[in-house]
Amino acid sequence: MVYTINRRSFLKQVGAGVALGALPVSGVARAAGPDFLAIGAGPSGGVFNIIATGIADVLRNTYPDTIIDVQPGGSGPNLLRVQARQADLGLTSASNAWDAWQGKDPATPEAPIRKTRGLMSLMQSAIQIFVDANSDIHSLEDLRGKQISAGQPGQTSWLAFQALLDAHGMTIEDIEQDGGAMRELSWSESHNALRNGQLDAVMWLSLYPHPTVRETETARPIRTLSFDSAAIDRFMEATGGGYEKVTLPKGLYGGQSEPADTVGTTTFLFASDDMSDETARQIVEAIWTNRESFKSVHALLAGMSEESVGRGMAVPLHPGAAAFYEENGIPVSASMLSVDGSGSSKG
Repeated sequence: MVYTINRRSFLKQVGAGVALGALPVSGVARAAGPDFLAIGAGPSGGVFNIIATGIADVLRNTYPDTIIDVQPGGSGPNLLRVQARQADLGLTSASNAWDAWQGKDPATPEAPIRKTRGLMSLMQSAIQIFVDANSDIHSLEDLRGKQISAGQPGQTSWLAFQALLDAHGMTIEDIEQDGGAMRELSWSESHNALRNGQLDAVMWLSLYPHPTVRETETARPIRTLSFDSAAIDRFMEATGGGYEKVTLPKGLYGGQSEPADTVGTTTFLFASDDMSDETARQIVEAIWTNRESFKSVHALLAGMSEESVGRGMAVPLHPGAAAFYEENGIPVSASMLSVDGSGSSKG
């Protein structure tokens, strides 16, 4: 694991205890575990951080003598840190993991990230273009000449928006015609501007239904655009196996009067292929056995189910996780990525 330190000697040195998790846990025998487990999460207060803290709470009951640390990170940084053995577990998206395996951002062609192994799917994200439900924007083509945010250049959402435009035969220059502009704003800045009428649309690869969008709806009803099926096919062909077709349901947002066809990706918990099969199995078993209390950590975990937890991770499943799912009759999906280091498709 990342560090070698004995918990009891650590507590003597610092003179303080490590608090056990707040979640009620049950059903998994306490196991002799690693001295230290580091979990790559996200920014303080963000969804990744909240969920990683919930995972840590569950695992502290399974590994009472292990120091479990939740560390700031993000979907891309977590892949880099687990690959470099600076963290043991991390949260990421299937689209980021797929790209990194191919040597794309956050990796490089010279140093692809291929040690990533899936443990458990947690929740779904989708490409969503949020607009005022009463606006005249009903398609991607309607964004010409509008004020839009898709995050900042190089970020996952910005790159996804460029790929989506390309699938529709458009470019950012098309958006900027007739006074349109791409505003390089953060997620919160984007929704503040949409709420205040300073933006016409916000495009983001985001979890759904996101609490921030609910807040935006205190000022105006929101809907998200639906995309042409042929354009979705072109997008998926160009971006690889980290995405899948998703239909956002009617009523997802206050102004969503009809379903919206788009593409989505899975947020999942992962480890390195260096993690032992037994440790990986125990981690998956602990979360699954205590899934009802774990799901109470955040509303976005509500969709966790037997049908979802073993699927959609894009990367190969860790053998320890695969063994647990097989023993418990939980369905899994096969990865199209080869584990021989080539990163090629199995077809």
